[in-house]
Amino acid sequence: MCIAKALVLGVAASFMAVPAIAQKSQDTLRIAINNPFSVLSSYDLPVDEAGMFSRDVYENLLYYNEHKKQFVPALAQSWNRIDEKTLEFELRNDIKFHNGNKFDADDVIATVNHIIDPKSKITYQNRYTWMKQIEKISPYKIRVHAAEPTGTDLAVLAYRFSIWDAETMGKVDDKADYGRLSPVGTGVLKVVEMDKNKGLTVERWDQYNTMPDFKKGNVKRWHGVPMPDRQTQAAQMMVGGVELIRNVSPDQAKAMEANPEIKATYVASPNLFYLALDSQNLSGNKALSDPRVRKAIHMAIDRETIIKNIVPGGHVAEHIEADCFKATIACDYSVKPPKYDPAGAKKLLAEAGYPDGFDLHYLVFAPNKPIGEAIAGELYKIGIRVSVQAADISLYRRMQGDGKLQAWSILFPTGSYPDAGNIFSVLFTGPAMKYYNDPVIENAVVKGEAEFDPAKRIAIYKKAFDRINEMHYHLPISSVPTVYVHNKEVKVNDNILSAGETYVVDYAWN
Repeated sequence: MCIAKALVLGVAASFMAVPAIAQKSQDTLRIAINNPFSVLSSYDLPVDEAGMFSRDVYENLLYYNEHKKQFVPALAQSWNRIDEKTLEFELRNDIKFHNGNKFDADDVIATVNHIIDPKSKITYQNRYTWMKQIEKISPYKIRVHAAEPTGTDLAVLAYRFSIWDAETMGKVDDKADYGRLSPVGTGVLKVVEMDKNKGLTVERWDQYNTMPDFKKGNVKRWHGVPMPDRQTQAAQMMVGGVELIRNVSPDQAKAMEANPEIKATYVASPNLFYLALDSQNLSGNKALSDPRVRKAIHMAIDRETIIKNIVPGGHVAEHIEADCFKATIACDYSVKPPKYDPAGAKKLLAEAGYPDGFDLHYLVFAPNKPIGEAIAGELYKIGIRVSVQAADISLYRRMQGDGKLQAWSILFPTGSYPDAGNIFSVLFTGPAMKYYNDPVIENAVVKGEAEFDPAKRIAIYKKAFDRINEMHYHLPISSVPTVYVHNKEVKVNDNILSAGETYVVDYAWN
């Protein structure tokens, strides 16, 4: 028996001996979080675990309902496009912040001025630099002026523009302290306590009235408990120290479910796992610059078997044929990847001059190494000798910038901003584009960003998605569902707006 399997079985046996005790009677649902954080701000700490809380503490002017594929009002009750550079918003006049301050145009103005100020040290400020200025028309009417026509303006505002309280902002010298000292929003959850060691506690705000039909919860408090070690999380789950843990491996989930007090839930999140290849010979592996070789690699991979047997929660995974999902704004394509055909793949390799295969270095995002190893096994069958290197995002970025990537697979959580333009921005601009140097894709990135008509945006991006499959730059392997393990007293609800993401308010009592 291998050591890893023995450890899983041993842990499972020890778990069986200790009953799990839920905190439902105290109405506090505890969630294990991997990385302690002392600031709650998508501008200063745009990471998944903090976002799980901040999305329900703060609110945006509008949201995008991914189920119905339409924008819906939030802090703005309506909006109008004056021209290609100007959006006008009518604001709600009956909303208050958690501290009792009334929401109005000044709060939107203060937030915009902060995030576009060159002196602000916010992360990913380039997401907001399209906003040139904001104009106050009346206490409940504003206009946002863009520096140039930006077809993704509403999407950015719907996903990445949370509103802060102007009065509270005025009391802190360093605006970055807003999310650290006074994280005040208008959302359905109110921050009760935030401590790097104790964690973050939020409470259902019963005065919430922005979108009561969209945001409901039957829990009084949610407590994010810092537990960086995965084994500690699992142990605490089993002894009643927490009620829910996220991103659990399938083996661990099965072992923990041996305890009758524990359940697992699989959510079909739009997390994109893809195989990318260096088509420009930047990394020194000349074979990859031949489209026939790239096609052979794609033909050699049995994606359906990998999804069924290797992908966590594969039974609920979305089987994708391009670098986008059903819920992605402006996702469309007509060209699909080649079908699984290992014999045809070997023939293509021989035609390209590699009858005996070749060596390939393959970098894989560490949490998804098992999927990468399965892909490597498929390629070995056609003679390609793959060395798999597990890596974190920082190493991936360094190697990408240095032009050293031959083949790579990274998990891209598209659900945080599910727009085709964002996918191309992340996967095919900056250092990423030099591995392809494709004018069809570059043209789509520029034109798609400036196009307002939804049908025309779809047509623009369709050409680029088709080009990726035609040239075999990427092979979309699968979505990677999120695996939750939780006490049987807990359930994970579908989010009413998102087609694949869940947030704190979605974790509820049965």
